[in-house]
Amino acid sequence: MPAVGGARELMTRLCDDLRRLREEAGGPSLRVLAAEVGLGKSQLGAILNGRVERLPDWRVVRAIAAHCHAYARQQGRSASLSARFGVEEYWRRRHAAVEQLLSEEPVSVVLEAAQADQVRPQGLPHRARHFVGRKPELAVLTAAAGPVIVTGPPGIGKTSLAVDWAHQAATRFPDGQLYVDLRGFEPSGAVMSAVEATRGFLEALGVPPDRMPTSPDAQLVLYRSLLAKRRMLVVLDNARDAEQVRPLLPSGPGCRAVVTSRSRLAGLVVAQAAQVLHLDPLSPGESADLLASRIGEQRLHAERDAADRIVRACARLPLALSVAACRVALQPALSLAELARELRDEPGELEALRTGDESTDVRAVFSWSYRTLDAAAARTLRLLGLAAGGDITPVAAASLVDVPVGSARRLLAGLGDAGLLTEHRPGRYAMHDLVRAYARELAHETDSAADRRAAGKRLLDHYLHTAHRAAVLLHPPFSDITLAPPGDGVTAVALADSRAAQTWFDAELAVLAAEIRQACGTGFGRHAWQLAWSLSGHLDRRARWAQWHELQELVLGAAERDGDLAGQAHAHRDLARACSRLGRHDESHGQLKQALDDFADLGDTAGLAQTFLNLGQTLERADRHREALEHSRRALELFTASGNAAGEAYTLNAVGWQLGLLGDYRQAVAHCRRALERLQRITDPQGVADTLDSLGYAHHHLGELAAAVSCYERALEMFRADGDRFGTAATLRNLAETRLAAGDRAAARAALAEAWEILDRIGHDDAHAVRARLDAA
Repeated sequence: MPAVGGARELMTRLCDDLRRLREEAGGPSLRVLAAEVGLGKSQLGAILNGRVERLPDWRVVRAIAAHCHAYARQQGRSASLSARFGVEEYWRRRHAAVEQLLSEEPVSVVLEAAQADQVRPQGLPHRARHFVGRKPELAVLTAAAGPVIVTGPPGIGKTSLAVDWAHQAATRFPDGQLYVDLRGFEPSGAVMSAVEATRGFLEALGVPPDRMPTSPDAQLVLYRSLLAKRRMLVVLDNARDAEQVRPLLPSGPGCRAVVTSRSRLAGLVVAQAAQVLHLDPLSPGESADLLASRIGEQRLHAERDAADRIVRACARLPLALSVAACRVALQPALSLAELARELRDEPGELEALRTGDESTDVRAVFSWSYRTLDAAAARTLRLLGLAAGGDITPVAAASLVDVPVGSARRLLAGLGDAGLLTEHRPGRYAMHDLVRAYARELAHETDSAADRRAAGKRLLDHYLHTAHRAAVLLHPPFSDITLAPPGDGVTAVALADSRAAQTWFDAELAVLAAEIRQACGTGFGRHAWQLAWSLSGHLDRRARWAQWHELQELVLGAAERDGDLAGQAHAHRDLARACSRLGRHDESHGQLKQALDDFADLGDTAGLAQTFLNLGQTLERADRHREALEHSRRALELFTASGNAAGEAYTLNAVGWQLGLLGDYRQAVAHCRRALERLQRITDPQGVADTLDSLGYAHHHLGELAAAVSCYERALEMFRADGDRFGTAATLRNLAETRLAAGDRAAARAALAEAWEILDRIGHDDAHAVRARLDAA
């Protein structure tokens, strides 16, 4: 497989890294290494110097890496290796991913484009306004040469330290900063995977969704390749374990990584020579400074003894001190002595909030602040602890708490003033996981099971009805689902158009995925699969196929446990679509067959017809056109019999297109004209454009070239207006063939050149074929 362009750069970089590995290991003999690998000395030299036309076999890469690692251990140089990952753990995955990138050459265009654009992400959260002290720790971060793990108990200020230093050091990393909260200790269990984090980093680096590699390994290689020659800072916050972090560590010499975790991540210390920076509580002086920054020097010094007692009661933990300081600042008439006495008298119970010192427990600080809240704010805090997502908007909180949106906004702002919430993004409020654990405990102690369940249902209703509205705006379904009416007190987001729908999905994706996962395990299986159904189109458009597959497997399991046949049918069908995107066609076919059985048992004609249509599309992609036509005709019969105008119109075009592929052009024209008339009546511009393209194809093969050109040009106008780049490119290719048949080679070349430019830009496999056709024309 010859490598060209960006793909060659990826392959050469792999060879360069193998050469650097040999040098850092101490330079094992080339002759001995060649014998170990089973190649001639000159062959091995060519690989290490990147003078290769083909990617070396995996056995060769494995032998080189293994021998160099063994030699480094013998020479006591393991710590000198910049790539200290294990052979199987790192090199095999990297080789496989580069092999895939080479086999899908257009993906290399993504690397070239992203490198040319040089997007400089500025992803750091805001600095804490009252950050104090930590000068020795800041100095350690500044002096460190490799990854640093900032560790310590919850509430000790790990994130604040990492973010504050990152802002200070930003000028040292002119190519940007990447930040991600890995949610390692999220109470809901919604821990972010390395795959999900990699995808987020690639998006931050400017890789558009339609040019994103589909394989997680390929995404990882692209991420590392983009960082290899840059000077960037990567902050990995709230990590659970080494396995979550290791793939995200940048390997480029100009990059630095800072990791925060409650664990020491010993695996990174051993394999990547990471430096551990353990945080202790603030010193008494720093603690007093933090209080003074919130309540003022004068008030602090007026009651210095009481302030010292508050510092001791808070165990000198920044989080506890911040909450205490907010209470003091909000109640100027309350003396520090009274507050210190209250805090001293409050026993601690919550194990999750213990600092490791049995004499201190920051639960006392939270409960002390909680008691000052009015009933509405206290209830809001408790119910927020039940939400699965990492953050929440006022409109979602309004549904959760059953209050008007304006009231929810005021309640959230009040909890922020009390130090119990943070508005980490405009209009989005987050809660420290310690506060969340405390709030969740309070909800289980204070609110009845019925009240907790009602709140959870209201929140799910909010997300479900908004997501369904967004899905319908983006693509009106042929086989819709029936939602139960939202409960009393539920407010859905008023989405005006498809652009607003897409923006909402982008903002809420992580929250929606977390709510689906939690709903599967808390008896809300119907909400789970309907929410996943509503999210499917967005996940498909954003090429988040692995996540789509994961969520569909979860909701299918929940539907099976609940005995919900409708949920099973839709989950099987959407799981099949995700499998197809991932190239798992046999599994996709099996899932569609099961969906057919389920929809038949339900008597759901629309679901049955939609599944037959999906089967036809799957078989068409496998060049099984007669079988595809059979399934599409079955779908058409069902849509027509049930009076489903949208499904009938769209499927008429599918039948017409497949008739054209089989050479029955007159019947193709007849079916597509019927489809066009119906699609125009129901105002489906995407369907109209698709059908015009099908008509152009049939007219071309009937020799009716002028009619073909007219259809193609009308389709192009609609595809361009809709921003459908792939539809535009496909129609341009067809138009070019008609122009050639008419003898207009210049116009044909212009159409092919535009089609190739689009396909090359989005990294589509068809770019090569169009390039070859353009050269031939």
